[in-house]
Amino acid sequence: MKILIVNDDGYSSEGIVKLATALSAAHDVTVIAPVRCMSGMAHAMTFGKPIHLKEITGKYQYKCFSLTGTPADCVKLGAELMSGDPPELVISGINNEPNIGTTVVYSGTANAAMEANILGIRSLAVSGNPDSHEDFDYIVSFFLEHFEYYLHLSSSDYALNININNERIGNAGHKITPIGNRLFSDIYLVGSPDEKGVPYTLVGNPIHIANADDCDVIWYGKGYATITPLTSNHTLHTAMTRLKSKAKKYL
Repeated sequence: MKILIVNDDGYSSEGIVKLATALSAAHDVTVIAPVRCMSGMAHAMTFGKPIHLKEITGKYQYKCFSLTGTPADCVKLGAELMSGDPPELVISGINNEPNIGTTVVYSGTANAAMEANILGIRSLAVSGNPDSHEDFDYIVSFFLEHFEYYLHLSSSDYALNININNERIGNAGHKITPIGNRLFSDIYLVGSPDEKGVPYTLVGNPIHIANADDCDVIWYGKGYATITPLTSNHTLHTAMTRLKSKAKKYL
């Protein structure tokens, strides 16, 4: 299978290197990933200015390129460059933190997979919660063990967002589930003023909030690998009738 692998942590990050190396044993793998960490870039695209592609030679056993653009740029440019022999699958990851709940909105990993969906290519976003180098091996092994299952579930109609627990927690199985809510204790660290102005650095940890029993946040916390179909269509269809009724009353 011809596979394009991207991520938001950078082409040399441990998750993408171990995943691409493992898959390249049986598949035609091309990596196009950011030259540096682009975490939290969501679906950002680069318009009206150049992005630079550089082949990384002599380091990996698969074709590897770094790009000065965003994760979504990697998918879009990759699909263009490979248009003569297009990828059958795009895999985004393996991310070094889970992309569950509201995190999906900000995730460059998940949104890169959604860009592939926009382009009509089957795609998987894969994330985990590794505590160690060995955890990446475990997560990759778990992914490969269930790779055919993920392919069976995949479709050009949506991207699959997959989250796999580390070895310490383990994975009791898979749950196909909607995303839940995951908020953070947003804290801005204020630095000393410089010639650019006052620097603010956003940090924070997840906070406990109420969630429906059937959502990725809950199931992942219970030790299950989660699978959620995602699309770029943000229409809230359940509100359409109510919204049209309110509009009529206003007019």
